[in-house]
Amino acid sequence: MSTVTRVRAFARRHPTAVDTLLAVVLYLLTAPFHGPPREPQPTTSPTALALLALVFAMLAVRRRWPLWTLVVTTTGVVPAVVFGYDIEPFLVPVVIATYTVAVRTDRWTALRSAVPTALFVVIVVALLTPAPGFTWESLGRFTWIGLAVAIGDAVRSRRANIAAIEERALRAERTREEEARRRVAEERLHIARELHDVVAHHIAVINVQAGVASHLITARPEAAAEALAHVRRSSRAVLDELSGLLGVLRKPEESDTPTEPAPGMAQLGRLVDSFRASGLDLESTLTGEVHELPATVDLVAYRVVQEALTNAHRHGTDTARLSVAYTSSEIILEITNVLGSQPHDGGSGLGLVGMRERAGAVGGTIQAGIGADDRFRVVATLPLQIGKKP
Repeated sequence: MSTVTRVRAFARRHPTAVDTLLAVVLYLLTAPFHGPPREPQPTTSPTALALLALVFAMLAVRRRWPLWTLVVTTTGVVPAVVFGYDIEPFLVPVVIATYTVAVRTDRWTALRSAVPTALFVVIVVALLTPAPGFTWESLGRFTWIGLAVAIGDAVRSRRANIAAIEERALRAERTREEEARRRVAEERLHIARELHDVVAHHIAVINVQAGVASHLITARPEAAAEALAHVRRSSRAVLDELSGLLGVLRKPEESDTPTEPAPGMAQLGRLVDSFRASGLDLESTLTGEVHELPATVDLVAYRVVQEALTNAHRHGTDTARLSVAYTSSEIILEITNVLGSQPHDGGSGLGLVGMRERAGAVGGTIQAGIGADDRFRVVATLPLQIGKKP
């Protein structure tokens, strides 16, 4: 930290001490304590020095009470003129007090204070000084009051501009930080959804087929081998998808993992076949004219079907029905299944939450629950155009 910085920091912490030091220094420079005497030399009298010390002492509190400081220092000019003291030393604290008022208050208050002060001093000197009391030379001395107002107003405006710039910078910094936190939260949520969608389906297949293999390992070895083959394929698939997802999360220059197109309704047939191969008795129907979907809606539709069928496979009776219906403005996905004896065993509820969040992000809706036929039904309604609610 430089010397100038330390001095400024001390001045900000101890303004009264700095103002007191300033008053003492100005008093010592103004009061004629030494030097060859001049005739007349009235300011060397103790009374003049005491009066001058009083008006300079008010400068110690000029920041706390700027208007009162201006009043006292201006009033001190009257006895100086009455007793015939030199007027210049008494104008110094008046000028400084005027500057302080201009810096510490608004422009209108500074003008309303400076103009009466200048007029008061001019009138007092003109009326109480022996003739000729009013001259152009004496009038010129009082222009320092106007100069003090101008300088003080300029300093105040500059400080206000700097404060405004700093405030805008701080506000912009807070906005950037909030935006960064929001993006991080969104990205974390997105990663959590993708991991859930990628892993849940394959793990459900692995769980079911492992149970089948365990049940048939002695009675029907060939069926158990087929179930274990499903486990191996699903394990390989989940590892490949996780590897691709982790590759995307790496920095672009470090990513050498080839990425496949994002899944969508075009891959729905392959998804249905994978569930059927894992032992789910799945009936699938398609109605309406197939429309090309926006990329985000396409991904959401695929993930909703994947999650709903995964839940049906895990918590149902290995039978489910999928209905895909296209209208002129929306796509309606309906997945129904009969619940098992322990429908919620092992479920965390995050799947339904993720489906609702995904659908809501593109302007769609999700309805899930047990219907009158004791079937668990998931109905997703998604718009064909983003921004248009179904």
